[in-house]
Amino acid sequence: MLANRETSPLSADSRSACRSNPGHRSSSSEFSQPGDTAQQPVKTQNLPVRILRSASGVFNPCVNPCPVFAVWKGALGKSHSLHTRGIIELAGAITCGTGRSPLAYIGYGCYCGLGGQGWPKDKTDWCCHRHDCCYDMAEKQGCSPKVQSYQWECEEKAVQCDKVTDRCEKMVCQCDQEAAKCWGEAPYNPHFILWPNFLCGQTHPTCHFSYGGEK
Repeated sequence: MLANRETSPLSADSRSACRSNPGHRSSSSEFSQPGDTAQQPVKTQNLPVRILRSASGVFNPCVNPCPVFAVWKGALGKSHSLHTRGIIELAGAITCGTGRSPLAYIGYGCYCGLGGQGWPKDKTDWCCHRHDCCYDMAEKQGCSPKVQSYQWECEEKAVQCDKVTDRCEKMVCQCDQEAAKCWGEAPYNPHFILWPNFLCGQTHPTCHFSYGGEK
């Protein structure tokens, strides 16, 4: 879903800080648990959560100051919301299309989360693979999908890109729009949560493949 699955090297002190950080306690109202389908009321404070993947393929969540990829929880409190927050658009699109926290898709299967490898495990994983391909295409067109900010609307659990006019913003919005629709229609299997990389294998589909076979 986002490249790359490999994280930046961290010092021993940084890794230790990520594992410990005993001073922080997250309330249930701050973050939804993976698989939680209930939409939560909007909070004005969105705290960044850092996600680390260890060599064993298991994610270790921690809070600031962990210096790696950040994922924000984008909760939608009503059916019609306007967003202009950079990479948080993807997190908000997930919540819009599925009703789940975006954290539910970090490390799901072989392609949801940071990059990917091997063969997708199920339809949800195929959605993540297609989203990777869509972002790759946007990058080839000179866009920066992982940092591109754009305006979008959530209407009846669907991402709307009608008001986006910039070429790159439109491409990225449509990538997230298609992915959110795909995730919303695909079954979510808890068995594939935090799926280890070594179980994904080395054979992988090209971007000409989709769920069920070649396009």
